[in-house]
Amino acid sequence: MLFNIHIFAMLFSVGIIFLADKEAFAWVLGKKPLLPDKRVHLYHYLMWAGLLSLIVSGFFMFLPNAEYLLTEPLFIIKMLFVATLVCNAILIGRLTEIALTRTFASLSWGELMPLFVVGAVSAFSWASTILIAFYFFG
Repeated sequence: MLFNIHIFAMLFSVGIIFLADKEAFAWVLGKKPLLPDKRVHLYHYLMWAGLLSLIVSGFFMFLPNAEYLLTEPLFIIKMLFVATLVCNAILIGRLTEIALTRTFASLSWGELMPLFVVGAVSAFSWASTILIAFYFFG
């Protein structure tokens, strides 16, 4: 049951991220000069709900196997990626205001760089976490 919840939370989170990234790409391409405030915040809250669901369900799956998992380097690496996702989500929340109030074309390279970095960190961390999970259970 926990595994099913964990998989559902992962699919939910990835789906929300896909929708949020679709909006972000429209902003980057100039198709949307500004992103809609309510929708962006909704996506951010839903992403947090998915991430927290993953963490809680993962924790309860971890408990019976803690002794073994704590000796597995890939598990430790996966947990570092999860911690990175949490920290990165906080940063994304702080940077969100930019896309709500400024056009992409109006931003300087220095203003764009943090947006590209958090996007790349997010994509890499989600992909790495999922690939490591499939390695363990695949």
